[in-house]
Amino acid sequence: MENILREILSSWLAREIPRLIERDYPIEVSKSIVAIIGPRRAGKTYFMFQIVKNLLSKGFLKENIAYLDFEDLRLKNLTSKHYSMFIKVLHELFTEKEGKIVLLLDEVQNLSEWGGWVRSLHNTDNYFIFISGSSSKLSLREIPTQLRGRYIARLILPLSFKEFLKFKGFEAKYLASPEVKGMLLQKLREYMNFGGFPEVVLEENRERKLELLRAYRETIFYRDIVERFKVRDVSSLETFLRLLEENFGKYFSISKVEKYFKSIGVRKSKRTLRNYLKYFESSFFIFSVEKFSLKTKERVLQPRKVYSIDTGFYSLVPKISEEYGVKMENLVARRLFERSFYEMDFDFFYFKDYAGREVDFLIKKGLRIDELIQVTFASSIGEIEKEKLKVLINVSNNLKCNKLTVITWDLELIKEIDGKQVEFIPLWKWLME
Repeated sequence: MENILREILSSWLAREIPRLIERDYPIEVSKSIVAIIGPRRAGKTYFMFQIVKNLLSKGFLKENIAYLDFEDLRLKNLTSKHYSMFIKVLHELFTEKEGKIVLLLDEVQNLSEWGGWVRSLHNTDNYFIFISGSSSKLSLREIPTQLRGRYIARLILPLSFKEFLKFKGFEAKYLASPEVKGMLLQKLREYMNFGGFPEVVLEENRERKLELLRAYRETIFYRDIVERFKVRDVSSLETFLRLLEENFGKYFSISKVEKYFKSIGVRKSKRTLRNYLKYFESSFFIFSVEKFSLKTKERVLQPRKVYSIDTGFYSLVPKISEEYGVKMENLVARRLFERSFYEMDFDFFYFKDYAGREVDFLIKKGLRIDELIQVTFASSIGEIEKEKLKVLINVSNNLKCNKLTVITWDLELIKEIDGKQVEFIPLWKWLME
C-alpha cells in the first residue's frame, strides 16, 4: 500500500491541471475543514481543481498541495491501519506552506471510516483540508455527525445563469441591440429547458442532453436514495418520484399523497412518505419551500411547494405545454435556496392567505419581512394578471412590507400602483445581479 500511495501522489505532482471554466464561488483556505457538497455531476471535482489553480496563483507550489481521488481502485483497501504510512508518504513528497500542506480529498466517502481519518488529520493542525464526495454519503446530514463542528460547508449546485453564459462563451455587452437581447433570451430558454449541469450545458445535441439528464436521475434514484437509505419498496418510491415530478413548482401535500396510495391499494404511513421526501431533499434532487406563518406548527402542517434543483429535470416529465412560468419560478426559488444556505438570517417562504391569495415568495431577514416577489411570464404590463398585482399590494399592506418585486420575462420598469412602488425586473437581469 505504501508504494501505491507513493505512486498515486507522485502521479498527481506530474499531472497538469485540466483546463476549466471557473465557477463563481469564493475560494479560501480555512482552519476548519471545508466540505464541498451538492448534487452529483454538478462539478465538485472540477471545483477542487479550481481551488488548486487559485492557490497556485497565490504563490503555493504543486508540492504544497496533495490531491487524492478515492474512487481510484488502487485505494479501495486503504484502512485506518495505514494512517501512519499515509502521513509518512505525504511528508516525503510534499512540503509545507504557512506551516501546512493543503489536502484535497475527493470522493472521501469511499475511504473506510473517512470521518475518523479527516478528524485525525485536522487534529494535528498540519493541514488545510478540503473534502468532497457523492451526495449518497456526504450530505448535510452526515457531515455534522462525522466532523462534529469542525467544518464549513460549500454548496456547489448546477450552473447559475451567469455561469451558464460563461460556459457558452456568450458576453451580453450591448443589450441595447434587439439582436443581442433576443440571443440572450434564447440562451435563457435553453437554460430553463435543459438546466445547468456542466456536461449537459456543453453538449450540443438535444437527445444527448436528455440522455445525460435521464442517467443523472436514475443514478440519484438508485444510488443516492434506494441504496443509501436501503429502501425495500422500490415500486412505491418510483410512484412517489413520479408524483414529485408532476408537482414541480406546485403544492405537495403528504396527506393527499397518502390518499393517492390508498386509492391504488397501497398503504403508506405519513411518516414513511415524509421520509421519502427527506430522501429526495438530502440527495439534492429537490428542495421544498414552506408556507409563511409565524407559528411553527402551521408551517409544518401546511403543504410545501417542491422545486427541482435543476430545471433540466422538467424535460423528463410528460407535459402538455412548456410551463415557462413554472420554470421561471423554479429558477427564482433555486437562487433563493442558495442564498439561504450562505446568508445568515435569510429565509424564504411562499405566502398564501385564508382566501387563497398567493404571493410566490416572501423574503425574511432576521425578524423582518424584507421583500415580496411575484413571478410571471410577461413582457408587457398588459400581460400581467391584474389579480396577481392586486394580491401583491394587499399582502404588502397587511404585512407592512414595502419592497415589492415582479420578476418578468422581459419587462423592466418601476411603477407606482395604489400608492406602492413596484419594481418589474426581467428574469435574466435578476439572475445575473
